[in-house]
Amino acid sequence: MSGVIPGVAGQRGVTLVEALVVLALLGLLALAGVELLPLLNRMSARSGSLQKGAAAMERVHDFTRVAVRNALPTVTLGKVGEEIAPLVVNADCLDLLTTLPPGLGGGGLYRTTITVDGTPGHRRLRLRVAGLRPDAPPAMEGTLVEDAVQIAWSYFDRPRNRWSDHWTRVDKLPDLVRLDVQMPGTGWWPPMIQGPMLGGGIFCEFDTVANACRRGGA
Repeated sequence: MSGVIPGVAGQRGVTLVEALVVLALLGLLALAGVELLPLLNRMSARSGSLQKGAAAMERVHDFTRVAVRNALPTVTLGKVGEEIAPLVVNADCLDLLTTLPPGLGGGGLYRTTITVDGTPGHRRLRLRVAGLRPDAPPAMEGTLVEDAVQIAWSYFDRPRNRWSDHWTRVDKLPDLVRLDVQMPGTGWWPPMIQGPMLGGGIFCEFDTVANACRRGGA
């Protein structure tokens, strides 16, 4: 017996050894495919998690930029501003008087408070929006970020050219406001940096490379 498997007429047959090698290779490929499935599933889940995290970051950053950009110092409100409870501006709380765009508010000024709370390693970013007009709707509350490793606010003072974790001046808004968020698994979000348009840092251009504010503005 020659050990050759007959093929199509006129063609060389496949030997038994070659057939066994092919079957072995196919088995290895099938085994590799089975072992790769969990890895592919994990990669797909991570990709979905990253996309979800990016969408959440974009929503938080967009809202925060609007709130900071439209903020007003209390001193610009005269006697009305004197009746407002002091704003809290530190590493765990950003408290602003701001206008909101159509769709987010019904006109007038709002006290927008974005607070960091929770336990170490499981931090949340909470939002409270309360209108200052007598006919304003009831205050709204919600969660912007949850289960973060770390969340912190910081504030840039252009004359001193430095960041601080608190802001005590009531006559002036920070030149820039910064939000840093670290999420489990995906790490730090790119920082959100925004300056107020009125009474703040509209002319302060922040240099992310030098980590400082350029002094060319008024």
